Amino acid sequence: MAYTIKKALVVDDEEPLREIIGEVLALLNIETFKAENGNTALEIAQKHKAEIDLMLIDFYMPEMSGEEAYAKLKHILPNCPVVFMSGYDYTDQISSTPGDPPKVFVKKPFTIAQLQTTVKSFIENV
Repeated sequence: MAYTIKKALVVDDEEPLREIIGEVLALLNIETFKAENGNTALEIAQKHKAEIDLMLIDFYMPEMSGEEAYAKLKHILPNCPVVFMSGYDYTDQISSTPGDPPKVFVKKPFTIAQLQTTVKSFIENV
């Protein structure tokens, strides 16, 4: 299924990475909301749930892990595809059940091209 993605929620505790991801998404004409942790992401998602078409979530963050944040975010954004990111390989922890929106994992550090290809896969066809 192809998705129309106009705005994304980027959740990562590293500000420089949030900014770079925002710039990469801007090249694809995707605006971003940026959150430094899961709690801020939940606030943004609640306020802008009608606008968010994609989530990019760091899997390992202090306070609330990306997995914990996603467990809460998916109730607010139930049909939103997600890209999990981490320096560790959590591929085996990403599971989907029929009817779930797509979930993919990208290992850090990733290149601009890798991130663009991943996001384009949602736009073109997952």
